Amino acid sequence: PFPMKLHGLLEQIDSVEPELSGIVSWLPHGRSFLVHKPKEFANSVLPRFFQQKKYASFQRQLNLYGFSRITQGADRGSYYH
Repeated sequence: PFPMKLHGLLEQIDSVEPELSGIVSWLPHGRSFLVHKPKEFANSVLPRFFQQKKYASFQRQLNLYGFSRITQGADRGSYYH
């Protein structure tokens, strides 16, 4: 399921592929994640972990599974559940 794949993606980038942390990463407190570069994320990261290449489809999946986007403050633009 989507949430497990997402968690696996974030954990792999955090521990195995830190060079991708400039594209997507956990925030320092670990309660939400941020896609820093949506175009690069869609082109290089999404196809490896999900069967899609469109960032808008990824956002729809986040919404479908109940993720919320932070719209204000220091964590603006990040997603949490």
